[in-house]
Amino acid sequence: ALLKARGNGEEGAKPASDKDIKRLVINMERWRWMPEDLGQVYVWNNSPEFMLYVFKDGKRIYADKTLVGTSAYATPVFTADLKTIVFNPDWVAPPTVVTENLLPALASGKYSILKVHGLSVSLNGRAVDPSRVSWSRSNILGYTFSQRGGPTNVLGKAKFLYPNPHTVYMHDTLPVRKKYFQKSQRMIGHECVRMEKPDKFASVLLAADKGWGADKVKSLWDGGINSSVSIERKIPVHMVYFTAVVGDDGKVAAFGDVYGLDRKLAAVMFGNSSGFTEPPPDTTVPDAEETTASSPSGPAKRATVSNNDIAGSLGGFAGD
Repeated sequence: ALLKARGNGEEGAKPASDKDIKRLVINMERWRWMPEDLGQVYVWNNSPEFMLYVFKDGKRIYADKTLVGTSAYATPVFTADLKTIVFNPDWVAPPTVVTENLLPALASGKYSILKVHGLSVSLNGRAVDPSRVSWSRSNILGYTFSQRGGPTNVLGKAKFLYPNPHTVYMHDTLPVRKKYFQKSQRMIGHECVRMEKPDKFASVLLAADKGWGADKVKSLWDGGINSSVSIERKIPVHMVYFTAVVGDDGKVAAFGDVYGLDRKLAAVMFGNSSGFTEPPPDTTVPDAEETTASSPSGPAKRATVSNNDIAGSLGGFAGD
């Protein structure tokens, strides 16, 4: 691909620009960071492409659209082994949500944020009355804020766990947010990745791991409550950032530098980032209707500059 890019490639095609060549070199460098053995069965989750794939014996057996984190909460790059699939899961608020969305409200005595989003509070497994805690003086990260599985749960019907230092995982999303899968640029929420068809994704993985049929997966999908299924074989999940890839047809496909990482790497590798633009601004913000749909106890407005709109702030996050 690099040699073709340096020449004219296909007859009549425009020669590749200096930026195109540098982008290929940058992505070749990224390949050096990958494990030598990707796995017999593995998940490939490419943020700039907004796609995930499942490969088996070197062949792609599944593809699905994804939603990734915004520039402010970029989906990280790493590899970890898939360990568990949970059907109809509870949601536990991650540290960023606890400190950025919940703490300002609770410290101001706005306990309604918990009721609006169906959140319960516990400490070491024991239920806590939030009104009896001095949140401005307590270590809020020592408490657990959870939302029971159900139709308003922000994780949707399933989550896919591959333990890692980033506390990132893949999951379903609320039905009202499915419309974002029709957009070309799909960045919303925090770092976790959402896929369009999690039921089919689960079926593919559990068929590869356990030989299960679709009917068995569907029974858990429809009736399981916080039902965990352990993955027995090694299935690496590769969270990657490739802005140029070579397809099965030998042609190079390029994707937008959504987090500006090409620009940063170009500065390191070539001494400057000329030609590599700043990443686009975050434009995907949940609508007011979505915030309403994600609030079990009634409507909540979208986040504003004012700290008074605490519930709306959490509603805006709820892609994760």
